Amino acid sequence: MNLSNYRIMGVINRTPDSFSDKGISLNPDFFQKQLSSFLADPKIIIDVGFESTAPMNNPITHVEELARFENFLEASKQFSFVDRFISFDTYKVKNFKHMAHEFKKVHPKAHFIFNDVSGCLDVELNEALIEFRGHNFYYIYTSAHIPERSKTLEHMKFIDEKTEIIESTATSFKAAYDWFKTFGMEHQLILDPGFGFSKTYEQNWRLVEHFNELEERLLEMKITNPILIGLSKKSFLKKAVNTSDVAATEALHQECIKKISKNSIMNLLFRVHDPKILSSSL
Repeated sequence: MNLSNYRIMGVINRTPDSFSDKGISLNPDFFQKQLSSFLADPKIIIDVGFESTAPMNNPITHVEELARFENFLEASKQFSFVDRFISFDTYKVKNFKHMAHEFKKVHPKAHFIFNDVSGCLDVELNEALIEFRGHNFYYIYTSAHIPERSKTLEHMKFIDEKTEIIESTATSFKAAYDWFKTFGMEHQLILDPGFGFSKTYEQNWRLVEHFNELEERLLEMKITNPILIGLSKKSFLKKAVNTSDVAATEALHQECIKKISKNSIMNLLFRVHDPKILSSSL
């Protein structure tokens, strides 16, 4: 399947402490409507998370995350995932492998994306790449500057205010690209600037305002991989509007999408909680 056919990644948070939706996806009726709506559009990738990575939350165990996955897996049985991409948002490599294998048993024609917010290129990841090499599989690398997976929820501790964020992000993408190239999997890599992860308020806005500079830098490096734009419900947007008005934050989100899209020269994939908002923004 060609990932360039997709523009939207729809977010489903199966967590009770989600920063963005306060656990509403755990409501059976809401979940049914949400997943049905996403699957009704063949161009939407489903991105499911089972642990909130907001820095105010505590990490959960591997066992607890898998228990939440099993609950989702059972609920998914009444839906069809034939030739659909499903992304599992987790930084635990063993858990991703378990999720992919168990989901494949129930939905044998599904395809998988490992949405790894840790941004850690390590031995654990190597093992997963070897296992999934040759499959219709993609990996999302997040530029997050986190030193090890176990510290993922501490991501705001690893901010470097002196970092020039455009060059730093481009450099981290090059490292990921070269890493994947050693496995012959560089074309199965999706690049995520990691809006909101280990970045200052100013650095997040520099990425938004000068996104085209990042694209140009990547092209200089001969990197043309898809880029994931995940601005939906980010706290720095809420801080910018300086109000609790959800509509105001969402309006700013749409403005940012329009700004990034207008001059973009690369394939962009937008990760959003409400895919309908993109119809008026792209």
